[in-house]
Amino acid sequence: MTAHPSPTPSYWSDTRRPIYSAVLVLPFLLTYEIGLLWLKPDRINGGDIIIQHLLGLLSIQIPFVSAVVLLTCFATWQAHSKGGWKINGSFLQLAFLESLACAVVLFLFMGWLARSLPPASLSAAGLRASLLDLVLYCGAGVYEELVFRVLLLGLLLLVFTKLLKMEIFTASIWAVILGALLFSLFHYLPGGDTFHLNSFLQRAFAGVFFAALFVLRSFGVAAATHALYDILVGIQILYAHD
Repeated sequence: MTAHPSPTPSYWSDTRRPIYSAVLVLPFLLTYEIGLLWLKPDRINGGDIIIQHLLGLLSIQIPFVSAVVLLTCFATWQAHSKGGWKINGSFLQLAFLESLACAVVLFLFMGWLARSLPPASLSAAGLRASLLDLVLYCGAGVYEELVFRVLLLGLLLLVFTKLLKMEIFTASIWAVILGALLFSLFHYLPGGDTFHLNSFLQRAFAGVFFAALFVLRSFGVAAATHALYDILVGIQILYAHD
């Protein structure tokens, strides 16, 4: 009896495995954490702050606590999925290029949207694009996606399906919309940007975009796209204010 060879995994299914997400976000995670150690700034990424505050309420205060939470999520995800540990190098490169392509598409669309809406002045924080900002952009991609897509989106889905008894499709739509609105509002907390309707709408759209990538592709693609998009914006600001 001849054994049939196992089917070759497709790019789209194989790159949804946790190991690809872990490797894809690793450069951004290391850039952020090492950058903070080196630069010793007086500010950190907002997603990082949220995680630290939430665990602080539980009296959990350890070094690199947000990174520990992220690694715990990956370990749990890996164990639950029973996914393999092998990575196709070509697939990983394609996943990075996919994330970069998604970041460019969002960057171009947001530029068009900004031109289509009434102008709004940016805060001083919005006009900075230093080395520290580039480090923080990497942290935003990782930790804001962890907070707003993995944790918040998961919590909203539980509320809508278990408490409100919604169908999963309807619950998913409402979770994505509400999560995107909360993601946008997060940027206007005290110490953040001044509220403007056009920038709020832009960030809400970005929240929907990242949520779609998270659901349809993976956490890794969503986080890498987020980080690369922020870096593209930072590069644009640098050139605009030379």
